[in-house]
Amino acid sequence: MAYTVKQVAAMSGVSVRTLHFYDETGLLKPACRGANGYRFYEEPQLLMLQQILFYRELGFELKQVRRILGRADFEKAAALVSHRKVLQANLARTRTLLDTIDKTVRHLKGTRKMKSEELFAGFSVAAGKARFDERIQLGGEPNDCKVSARDTNGAMCVFECTGTSGGPPHRHHDQDEWVYVVDGEFDFLMGRQRFRARAGESVFLPRQVPHGWTCVSGGPGRIINVYQPAGKMEAFFRAVAKEQDLPSRDDVARRSYTAKQIAAVRRLFATHGMEVVGPPLTAG
Repeated sequence: MAYTVKQVAAMSGVSVRTLHFYDETGLLKPACRGANGYRFYEEPQLLMLQQILFYRELGFELKQVRRILGRADFEKAAALVSHRKVLQANLARTRTLLDTIDKTVRHLKGTRKMKSEELFAGFSVAAGKARFDERIQLGGEPNDCKVSARDTNGAMCVFECTGTSGGPPHRHHDQDEWVYVVDGEFDFLMGRQRFRARAGESVFLPRQVPHGWTCVSGGPGRIINVYQPAGKMEAFFRAVAKEQDLPSRDDVARRSYTAKQIAAVRRLFATHGMEVVGPPLTAG
């Protein structure tokens, strides 16, 4: 069944002017145009509009949405699963905040005494904990989200990473990255320059600049990692934690990768707004 632009606007809540803009910029083309020039939309366009609205709801800019939806490997079903996980995490946080409100109201009315630490449930993240209590392990090493994109309306996200490698050198298409070394020593690659950073030092990695890092202090080091804007980094780390076809630490040490592993790495990075530019760094 075909729908006019006015019908699509009525059912979706998106204005006719916005739908025209999406068409003119190539973000969402109608299925066809009538002899009178009217735009007509069918189910594939409605599903794509739904994706646009989900990404907008999650704080993505239109240029980011256009790049994501334009990829050859974009899959609507997989994207919906990802959206659901994010919304579930948002729901869990909202429930915690609502519970904090209820407890505070009862405390103020004198019907129930509230512990001091309960005042900040839903806001603070304790040591060794992750935002929304979502612990992510990357190759057995913790990567804890401390500030979520959902806290900043997509402006930034912050992670505390305990690990030995930042994966293969790569570039972010739309994000700047800042790394602060908490413990250990790390070798960084930025463009063609390789240098060392120690505890208390930090490194700024601009978008579009190839970069990577590896710990050289004999064991897992610890860093604070900030991405601005947040983009899809939280979804990326969740996907890495679940991917079965990635190289192991031994594979990286031996520089021994299968074609399937290489394809999996490149796919994960590309799906989340990054491009792999070389093999992982090794200490030395």
